[in-house]
Amino acid sequence: MSDGNFNRQLLPKNELSAGLRAGKAQMRTRAEQAFLQLIKEEFSSFSDDEVARLHDKFMQLIRS
Repeated sequence: MSDGNFNRQLLPKNELSAGLRAGKAQMRTRAEQAFLQLIKEEFSSFSDDEVARLHDKFMQLIRS
């Protein structure tokens, strides 16, 4: 009968952490696309330089 302990060799290696990283990357990409779409729709008067500056700032905020 088991006493609640388990053999660590039976656990998958890094599948959980790899899945978490993949999910974070996917959500970061979705947020980036949504931000760019919002800028294009709501602030169409912005120049390309302004859009690029806002995009860079947004990506810095997401990564931190």
